[in-house]
Amino acid sequence: IDDQGNLLNDFGLLPLQNRPPWWNVELGAFVLNFGGRVSVASVKNFQLCDRNDQDHIMLQFGRIQGRHSFTMDFQYPLTGVQAFAIAISSLQSKISLG
Repeated sequence: IDDQGNLLNDFGLLPLQNRPPWWNVELGAFVLNFGGRVSVASVKNFQLCDRNDQDHIMLQFGRIQGRHSFTMDFQYPLTGVQAFAIAISSLQSKISLG
């Protein structure tokens, strides 16, 4: 680990993080720019970016209408299967043990 808390050896893994929203004074809320791809505000909307470059969005997922309609955009190095697995796992809010 270096002075800034970064792993010197990533073991072939790509660390991603949720892109942090910013405060919009006019709306009185935290917002993310989805480039017009997401049309409904939801706690399920998110963007994943490179930990060292928050402008490099690798996956964005958000509600587009109603309760069950979402859109997902992804780019290299994520595959479609990886992106879909991340997106679908974000929809599960409770783990059922019964």
